Amino acid sequence: MTRECGVCGNERVVVTPAEDALSAAPCVCQRPCSQCGDVGFTFARDEQGYERAVPCACREVERRARMLSEANLPARYARARLDTFETREPWQGAALSLAYGFAREFEAGARGLLFYGRSGTGKTHLSVSIIRYLVVQRGIRARFIEFKHLISDLRETFSGPTSSASLTTPLVLVPLLVIDELGKGARREWEQDVLDELVSRRYNAKRTTLFTTNYQVGAGARAPGEESLEERVGTRIYSRLAEMCRAHPMNGDDQRRATDARALQRG
Repeated sequence: MTRECGVCGNERVVVTPAEDALSAAPCVCQRPCSQCGDVGFTFARDEQGYERAVPCACREVERRARMLSEANLPARYARARLDTFETREPWQGAALSLAYGFAREFEAGARGLLFYGRSGTGKTHLSVSIIRYLVVQRGIRARFIEFKHLISDLRETFSGPTSSASLTTPLVLVPLLVIDELGKGARREWEQDVLDELVSRRYNAKRTTLFTTNYQVGAGARAPGEESLEERVGTRIYSRLAEMCRAHPMNGDDQRRATDARALQRG
């Protein structure tokens, strides 16, 4: 029986905050490699009986750690994994079950998810956890982007040497993209155009996209004067979302406030 690593929990990689995003590297339990001694390759006999050098499995761990670093996961979510999502209430258990099923059964082009509900209910935690599972456990490339940060980066291209296409094209091509905080922002016309183009290009390419939003979907209960997601993003984009994703409500209490309250009580 393999003993569990106390550092990575047998995930084989460790993540650490690096400026605004998480950085990943192979865990110390992967060194030295028991197969190749850190050379990076082993020898295998081919069909003709010749021994040939082949990449060692440790190279794949390195590749997945590199992909996780490139996924742009927020630094504050270093502990976010599917097995660290709290399930104190039935609605949390239902959301976690959906996320687990999606991650385990994911295939390129599969229908995505849209987690919606008030702030602090764990929508981003689940989305980050799905990316982490797919990259580390299955070697699938993924990216995370908070929409308001994308808008900010695009605004900088107006006066700089970087083109907007250099920012958006990788987001179109990646097999799985998470767009966090959908609907947040000033809702300027050019911002809506950016979102429309990104969503439409991924829709047409049949690439899987996950979304999180604080705005209600459909006829859900809203506070007086509160806009729905359809009102925030427009009918055209909303229609695309309905085809691209399965919407799932997360309308429990703000778990961040509850956690802070418990910490204060203990203190």
